[in-house]
Amino acid sequence: MTTYTITVLGFAALAIGVVVLELLARLRPEVGVPSAGECLGYLMRTRAGRVLVLLGWWWTGWHFFAR
Repeated sequence: MTTYTITVLGFAALAIGVVVLELLARLRPEVGVPSAGECLGYLMRTRAGRVLVLLGWWWTGWHFFAR
């Protein structure tokens, strides 16, 4: 197994985990898992949070869309 395959599998596992958490947040609100929108809303309340969100989008664009 190459490092490329491991990296792709790692990102796929992260994406599946995010989808599962979002579905859990929307379909079973009594569990108390916040949705992605609630997490982003919490982060965007402060300047540091807005900078972190901006850097996250920059990193995503640089690594996935610049090639």
